[in-house]
Amino acid sequence: MMDKFTFHLPTKIIFGKAAQAQVLLALAELNTKRALLVSDPGLVELGLVSQFAASLQKAGVAVATFTAVTSNPTSDEVATGLALARQHEVDVLVALGGGSPIDVAKGVALLLANGGAYADYQWHGKAITQRSWPLIAVPTTAGTGSEVSKVAVVSDPQNPFKKGVLSPLMFPHVAIVDPELTRGLPPGLTTATGMDAFIHALEAFVGKRANPFTDQLAISALQAAWTYLPRATADGNDMASRQWMMLAALWGGMAMDHAGLGLIHALSGPLTSHTNLHHGLANALLLPYVLRFNLPAIPSARRQILNKLFGLDAAVNTEELINAFEQFIAGLGLPLSFSHIDLELEDAELDAIAEETTRMILIGNNPRPATAADCRKILEQMA
Repeated sequence: MMDKFTFHLPTKIIFGKAAQAQVLLALAELNTKRALLVSDPGLVELGLVSQFAASLQKAGVAVATFTAVTSNPTSDEVATGLALARQHEVDVLVALGGGSPIDVAKGVALLLANGGAYADYQWHGKAITQRSWPLIAVPTTAGTGSEVSKVAVVSDPQNPFKKGVLSPLMFPHVAIVDPELTRGLPPGLTTATGMDAFIHALEAFVGKRANPFTDQLAISALQAAWTYLPRATADGNDMASRQWMMLAALWGGMAMDHAGLGLIHALSGPLTSHTNLHHGLANALLLPYVLRFNLPAIPSARRQILNKLFGLDAAVNTEELINAFEQFIAGLGLPLSFSHIDLELEDAELDAIAEETTRMILIGNNPRPATAADCRKILEQMA
């Protein structure tokens, strides 16, 4: 455990209040009047984008919309959003959706303030020197915690290697977290995004950079998700569970952003790039296999805390804890192997994913060092 740490979160968090009204108040506080609303086709179909746009327009805010954000967003989407933002001379971005629209909006806000192309920062080491353009993040899933993180994870179509861009200057200015926006979220999306929040907390808790402050956030997120994710999955209108899952995503996101991630996310990046699996689903698939690999390197005191968190005796062995995780995942209706989703990876793909994993910066925070051979073995076990 580290005995010294820094915790920096300049994002204003507004929790549990009606999102549309809070967006208007936030715009007034920021003294902005020309907004780019960034979202995705699913929320267009649900009518949520038009509702938010109409609310802003009624209040005298000029609104342009960019809704072509995909579930694994790309730098091309950032470039398109940036062009729209410049065309309409916006002075604020409003990101409505899960981690994908929020991350794309972070990329646009970064470029509006610092200039250049996204690749300059992703691949060429261009320094981020200016605070990103004002950004209001409105999450509609309980998962990524992107609304309280300083990183944007956006893929480059020309390079399958997934590399985030991050800076303390990239935090959203305001996070408006309204559990009502997740009411009725389909079970599959509820579980996939919820497992992302759960695994953010787990990896932050067992990682090398864990500290006493992030531990409390991680433990709270793990407890909330373990108790309430099954309930939110079973009943999309159970608003108590939805509220706790939004808190779990916030706590997990803050813990992850400050204490770091590990091998699950290091593997998940290349795996999703090669297969286009949903990020949360890929994480859930990896969880029991990576946990089995990591447990020997996790200090006994932390293992005992995990055991107690998940209803086990403090001294239970490795397999009992892994079995508890597998039962939790299966109970949510999520797959436990590639065969459950009819996914087959060729040898060349396995080698590429394993090699790319070792180049992910996240792997350095994992409690146990992992080689390409280790990563390949984990992927083979998942077949």
